[in-house]
Formats: sequence, structure tokens, C-alpha cells
Amino acid sequence: MSTLNVDALVGNTSANAITVRGEGSATTSLQQGLAKQWCNWNGATTIADSFNTTSATDNASGDSTMTIATAMVSINFTVGGLSKSNDNGGVRFAAMNFPANATAIPSTTTYRIHTQYDNTTLRDAELQTVHIFGDLA
Repeated sequence: MSTLNVDALVGNTSANAITVRGEGSATTSLQQGLAKQWCNWNGATTIADSFNTTSATDNASGDSTMTIATAMVSINFTVGGLSKSNDNGGVRFAAMNFPANATAIPSTTTYRIHTQYDNTTLRDAELQTVHIFGDLA
């Protein structure tokens, strides 16, 4: 096995043209396959760990706005996440989704998410994680 030690990789034909071999003979863009932002927080404002995250704003119970440090090129990025909550009823299912109102449309530097329990009540969860994929500006 060989080891390659470098400080930077730049595509030969353009800065974003680095491909890697994936499964089988398929190749994929290295840049497209990297998470551009992620965060692990308590559903309010305490961030345990993150990457490219400026802040988690607690708008209301179960309603958070994530602020991205380095902007995305457009609002056409993907968001994924999981949440888990413990309460006096035991561990409960908590789902994350985008709010339905127009003020919650993602921008290149923020996106808003709702966390709700299985009974549809918006509520902060003790553990929330999010990540986005897309192109940085």
C-alpha cells in the first residue's frame, strides 16, 4: 500500500474536477460527495460539534434556524437530519422537516427546520443532527 501526503488537491483541468473511483468502475466527483455543513446540537442553541456552522437559533420550541458559515452557491442544496428525545414517556420518536410557511424557505446561508414528536407537537429534542450537501459559493 502506498501513502500520498499532500497539502492540497487541485483538478488538472479545473479546480473542481477531481474524481474518485467509487464502487465497481463508477467514478464520482470528490467535491460533490463531501458534506458542506453539519451540526450536532441540543435542539436549542448548544452546539456539541459542527462543521461550517455559525449558529443554531432557537426560534421557538421545535423550531430552529441553522446558519451556514460559508454560503452555498444556491438554495438548491439537500438537508438531512435525525433527532431523538427523552422525556417522561421514555425515548420518543422525533421527526425533522421544513416548516410549511413561506418565511422558512432556505437561503444560501440559512435553513429552518421543525422537530416534532409522534403526536405532531413541535418540541426541542435533546439530540439533533443535520447535514447538507450541495455546492459552496
